[in-house]
Amino acid sequence: MNSADLSIRPYLIGILLGATYGIATRVFTALGPFNDLWGVMTIGFLIIVPVVIGYLTVRPVVAPSRSFRFFAPWPTCVVTVIVAALLGMEGTICIVMGLPLMLLLSSLGGFVGGSVGGRETPAMLPILVLLPYIVAPLERGRELPTHLSVTRTTIDVTAPAATVWPLVASVDSIRPEEERLALYTAMGFPHPVSAVIDRPGIGGVRAARFTGGLVFTERVTDWEPGRRLSFTIRANTDDIPATTLDPHVTIGGPYFDVLTGTYELQPLSNGGVRVVLTSEHRVSTPFNLYAGAWTNVVMRSIQSNILAVIKARAERATRAPAAAPHRPGAPAA
Repeated sequence: MNSADLSIRPYLIGILLGATYGIATRVFTALGPFNDLWGVMTIGFLIIVPVVIGYLTVRPVVAPSRSFRFFAPWPTCVVTVIVAALLGMEGTICIVMGLPLMLLLSSLGGFVGGSVGGRETPAMLPILVLLPYIVAPLERGRELPTHLSVTRTTIDVTAPAATVWPLVASVDSIRPEEERLALYTAMGFPHPVSAVIDRPGIGGVRAARFTGGLVFTERVTDWEPGRRLSFTIRANTDDIPATTLDPHVTIGGPYFDVLTGTYELQPLSNGGVRVVLTSEHRVSTPFNLYAGAWTNVVMRSIQSNILAVIKARAERATRAPAAAPHRPGAPAA
């Protein structure tokens, strides 16, 4: 056995230990009798478990370098996530949102596992391994903190307000060719299909439909034609198929909800308008700072896509009369 074999073997053992621990913990939290007690959306699972994975990965390696302590746990995390996805325990949305945090926390565990204290303190190993199972149940009885935030997206449209307003008030079926590549679609979120209003004015209801059977009831609370449209938003959670969204990111669920939306049309000097789309949403997790940042990114991606569709439709409608051929015998413009 050469020296390369001797140096790689402890690392492979560490990967095996870390991945086995991470997968076993995820399977354990998915078991019916324990799901309510040891939930995934807890500090114990999402914060401490990655630290333990990193610790177990680096601990068997003798005198690891700083860069090794930082990066060595990452393959273990990736293996853990892939296996969880193959077992149907995690969807693309949760993986994309959770993996960056998991990688950084595993690096922290890697530094602990590579330190002298982390390796030679006898109680360190059992304490870290058992800590998530102690912390997570303590969290389950506590009320989740709530964070309200606003996402605002704008787009300039070269079309008059009279043309843009009806396209804002009621969005007909969005064709696939009208959509563009966006972050939220790459993550696996449903695509917007339409948002058709039943009648104009305050009290009117827009049925905002997305792919996968996702439907929102939007009740109009402010109606100023050509200027402003506001509405409350309620996700029809009872009708959302279980396959549409991961349980941890279900809109209208315990962890996330969209509350209100507002379109504002602001006149521009060139005769066009600036369309401002604002949404208010709630995040209720033990790690609202991180979850809230992701929520803003995803909501901005969704809103930008919808505004791009409105802009393209309005500008196409504005150009259409000018592009129409002159009929013989008709008076010149």
